[in-house]
Amino acid sequence: MNAPHPDTGIVDAGSGIHLLPTLHQTVEFAVLVRRAFYAIRPAVVALELPRTLETAFLRAVTRLPLLSVVLYPDGDETVYLVVEPHEAMVEGARLALENGIPVAFVDRDDGTYPLVRTPAPDAYALTRLRPGDYVSALVDAYPASTDARDLARDRAMAFHLTELAKAGRPVLWIGGAAHVQGILAALEEPLAQPFGRVSREGVRILSLAHASSREVMSEMPYVSASYERARQSGGAFGFDSGTDTQRVLDRLLKEAAERYEKDQKAEVSRTALQALRKFSRNLAFVQGVLTPSFYDLIVAARGTVDDDFAWHVFDLAATWPWPDTTHSLPEITLSGDDVFLEGRKVRFQRRFPGKGDALRRLPIRNRPKEKKPGDWKKVPFGNGICSYPPEDLAIERFGNHLREKATRMVNEETRRVSPLTGSLLDGIDVKETMRRLHEGRLWVYEERRSRGGTSSVVVIFDEDESAYPWRTTWTGEHGQESDMAFYATPLGETFDGPGISRCEYGGFLMTFPPGRLYDVFHDPDYRNLEHPREVLLAAALDYALEPRVVHVAKEPPRPVFRHYAARLGKKIVHVPIGSLSPPTIARLRKFHVLANRAVRSVAKDYLG
Repeated sequence: MNAPHPDTGIVDAGSGIHLLPTLHQTVEFAVLVRRAFYAIRPAVVALELPRTLETAFLRAVTRLPLLSVVLYPDGDETVYLVVEPHEAMVEGARLALENGIPVAFVDRDDGTYPLVRTPAPDAYALTRLRPGDYVSALVDAYPASTDARDLARDRAMAFHLTELAKAGRPVLWIGGAAHVQGILAALEEPLAQPFGRVSREGVRILSLAHASSREVMSEMPYVSASYERARQSGGAFGFDSGTDTQRVLDRLLKEAAERYEKDQKAEVSRTALQALRKFSRNLAFVQGVLTPSFYDLIVAARGTVDDDFAWHVFDLAATWPWPDTTHSLPEITLSGDDVFLEGRKVRFQRRFPGKGDALRRLPIRNRPKEKKPGDWKKVPFGNGICSYPPEDLAIERFGNHLREKATRMVNEETRRVSPLTGSLLDGIDVKETMRRLHEGRLWVYEERRSRGGTSSVVVIFDEDESAYPWRTTWTGEHGQESDMAFYATPLGETFDGPGISRCEYGGFLMTFPPGRLYDVFHDPDYRNLEHPREVLLAAALDYALEPRVVHVAKEPPRPVFRHYAARLGKKIVHVPIGSLSPPTIARLRKFHVLANRAVRSVAKDYLG
């Protein structure tokens, strides 16, 4: 075999025949096809597809960027081919049609084909290597097949290429790298007209349902759409911000972070994005590839930020931006391992495998969307509003955690450290012993546990109360749930489902046992307090049945509140909010209010 051309990867087979080995359904090889086409200016573009699919395939190509499926029956199975812009053969056909050049379909129609996955160099390496070097390694990974069907296909393609080249003008063949050595070997032998099917009944072209692009496209729709936009702007001849997959994914994460910040009113930090990139890259390396798969990206987004951010990454990455609104073709819905055609489920085999492994269920729930803007606001909010129980459990656990933390802080204040004389007391203080190692003696500690517990917790997330006009008091629904007063963003402003309003705490008070809390924001005892955060703290002191009240905020309370607590025989334990986990704080600040108890039965379909 002649060495591939260093800049285009083309293998010169002699007699005007040029072979471009590719990996199916990869953006990198679609870029290489564009580069190769304009380098040799072929008179004919030949594809590794049979003539029986010619009419349907070319029509599907002309419809791009609208997605189509070529479908045909073969025995008991239905074979389908999704026509996507990042497939090398699709790009070759588009270039030929745009330049008025014939497209030849030179493969032999054997119906379905075994989908053999032979390890090959990752296509992303093309962005860092010279195409000639990469293609050489790629072809070496695929020796000529000894399978009878593959031999017949290679000889058929070699015969048709020889016939096309007799006109004396260059022919560019675009197809899978696994066939190159077989075609080259066949070109060295006498060739005869191959036997095979010349027509096929039941070949159809259908429009791919918009929702199906999320599941069956061989590349992330966002990445494929980025390539399509680069192509439409006259580019996609090199690997830049529109065609370099890793750079495209970085842009995806930034756009998802912007959507997350707008939707959740929370920032995705630069540190979190850096951790996400590293995590997803390591997941890719474990699988022997250079860029993360869709699955890996969602796992990394969920693990480094949260479920809401993972959803935005998923929704942005999985949405094809050109839905078919023409209704010029029947629609087909492809869902995972099932095909639904005209309401009936059919068996199928994909004509070309995707570049990823077997389909895996993404670790994220598909969230319903409004059919029409404003539909979710139609459920009225009246006197029957209620909370979402999973969030109640989460906030109660958080309150218990803060009570335990306050108890530990108080106990540490009473902790006494002294050198070992005759008793170990409560144990050896390793930290103090190491700090004073030069003294050559052990230090021990004694804990004097304080009496009483903690029943009230005040958490102030934001001291700028102007953005939180909704101020209300809720009593616990059962004996294990605290009474609660809070100030928050307005009810009925942001919706995550029908009758499901998303709000955000500015601050809240929790006190236990339940059933005792009056509407503190309208209590005349607190009318002289200017700020809602101070109303919450004063009420926490008044309603606390234990001697300690937890106060979580950026700054400690004013001294007047400590004096007031002392007169009541109580103590305020201040916990800096910066000492708590920022992701936990961001997650707990958001809560949902349901229009009525009936909404609770469907809320799980809309909320994670």
